[in-house]
Amino acid sequence: VFDQGGALGTKDGGGMGGVVNDPSSVLINMWNRGKRSLNLGFTNRELAELRYQSLYQVLDLAKDFFFSYTYDITRSLQDNVLAMTSKTFPPPPFKDMYCWNHFLTREFQEDVASTLTSFNWVLPIIHGAFVQKKLNDYGRSINLVLLARRSRHFAGTRYLKRGVSDRGKVANDVEHEQIVHDETTSFVRDQCGAFSSFLQVRGSIPTFWTQESSVTMPKPPIVLSRVDPSYHATQLHFADLLHRYGSPIIVADLVKQSEKREREVIVGNEYRHAIDYLNSHIDEKHKIRYCALDYSHVSKHRGHNISSALHDVATWAVNQTGFFCTSPRWKIVENEQVEPFDSKNTNSFGYDGERGIVLTNHLGVPVFPMEQKGVLRTNCIDCLDRTNVAQFSAGVQALGQQLVVMGIRSSAKLDPSSIIVKLLIDMYVDIGDHISMQYGGSEAHKKVASSGATSNINGPVGKHKELLTSIRRYYSNAFTDRLKQDAMNLFLGYYIPSRHSIPLWEIESDYYLHNFHVQSGRGSMQAMRFYQRNFAVDWSDDDEENLEDSSNVKKILRKKSIHSRNEADKNSEPWRIARVRKRCKAQNETLSVWWKIAIQSYVQQRAWMQLGKNHAESLL
Repeated sequence: VFDQGGALGTKDGGGMGGVVNDPSSVLINMWNRGKRSLNLGFTNRELAELRYQSLYQVLDLAKDFFFSYTYDITRSLQDNVLAMTSKTFPPPPFKDMYCWNHFLTREFQEDVASTLTSFNWVLPIIHGAFVQKKLNDYGRSINLVLLARRSRHFAGTRYLKRGVSDRGKVANDVEHEQIVHDETTSFVRDQCGAFSSFLQVRGSIPTFWTQESSVTMPKPPIVLSRVDPSYHATQLHFADLLHRYGSPIIVADLVKQSEKREREVIVGNEYRHAIDYLNSHIDEKHKIRYCALDYSHVSKHRGHNISSALHDVATWAVNQTGFFCTSPRWKIVENEQVEPFDSKNTNSFGYDGERGIVLTNHLGVPVFPMEQKGVLRTNCIDCLDRTNVAQFSAGVQALGQQLVVMGIRSSAKLDPSSIIVKLLIDMYVDIGDHISMQYGGSEAHKKVASSGATSNINGPVGKHKELLTSIRRYYSNAFTDRLKQDAMNLFLGYYIPSRHSIPLWEIESDYYLHNFHVQSGRGSMQAMRFYQRNFAVDWSDDDEENLEDSSNVKKILRKKSIHSRNEADKNSEPWRIARVRKRCKAQNETLSVWWKIAIQSYVQQRAWMQLGKNHAESLL
């Protein structure tokens, strides 16, 4: 082999000419090996291949990745128990948004999709964090699990992935699930204990905004990168949340509400305007429930207590969404009173008797006595430090109610100094550090304390630790995040070398890799044409635009001759006003459809089949 710098001679008696220990061949061999070590003598294709291989090695699959042979960890406990009760075969497919090896296995999935055993061939790999602890509480053996699933959509690092993509996917999108397992209580026939779970999500503010990272600027300014007057991307994001979790969607916004030099306020105001615009087209029952809490201001104000403020928001949110429980024994009513649970006639948190009757009797879909409907969505600017503390507050409130409903405790209030709360603190700190390392490059700044607020770091040791954390995060954002981003784009299939003429490391920005609708020229006009095609809405301003189609020429001319007598009336001001009102009404009707479709699709996935129109409308 000559082109790869291999040996030029052969062993004694072998090869052509029987070269034995030729000094020139040894020198040439050493020279070729030296060129290989210095990347000399390779073609551009070979050098690019070596560089792509090194990028794959940046993403360490032995760290922060996990999987299961027997349990679908891409889905929540509520979805898995529902599928187990429904006994569907083959079982429902895993959620590919949490499957980080989806791009690598997509061709194989398509080949085995026709077989009934295809679900046994592909094993999804999850990126995030997993923590499990065991403890004894009131004589009960309890397993406490925290599971964080990171979405593969719009995935990336801190300053390189902000806001939302044109498809409604947000940066740092992580689903958190808190599972409580009571081993001493049997669940129906399986004798595997009682289970309860609570879901909450975090994600970047779903508007178009960016922060340009720089070595000389530790805190770059926040810029609204695109103008979206109809908030189409924000609408797609909340439609996806309604499709996955149902209604209501609770939004806890922790960004600053007032600043001397506006930074967070810029994107915070845009976020609030987007939610107000979307809520103007949604029925009162399913409106997005927005709550703004200026975490920085409340924590620094002497007259306010951030712990009590977070507790109030968490209590309100958990009471709105509820949580899942396989075999509830008690229910929490008003004023935190506890009563025996009766699934036939109850309106406790997490259960809607009327909805359950419709699903069970009319659609044949099994409904558990207590299910979570809707989800709490928490965000700050980075969705790291402040979000960790807020999610811990919601987790503590949910855990107290979970223990009451499962019959372990009699009160939903947990003592901050109790063993179970201290254990939960350690678990949330561990989960928060993992998520922060993956997105920000360092562990979390704000640590959870037993009171539900951030722990006060006193003394030189604590201050030095915070300084080192800031330095690590700054170094990662300024020097290593671009390499991590390229590795993710390559691993997740957003960049395919065979389809791009420009190498990945020469691309100035990966904006068009994640927003390909913008690159291809598809945007708001395509969305309006989609509504026109599906909901029969005419968006054309003049019939002369259709003259290019020869088949419509005679029809349009006939129409114009019939209405030629009314040309004077059409040019009048009242007719113009009436036309504008008609078009605005048609636009409002089309904008009121998206959330209904999202909720209907949530019900459809419960049944694993298409539902009839009457049943879907009865649930809305």
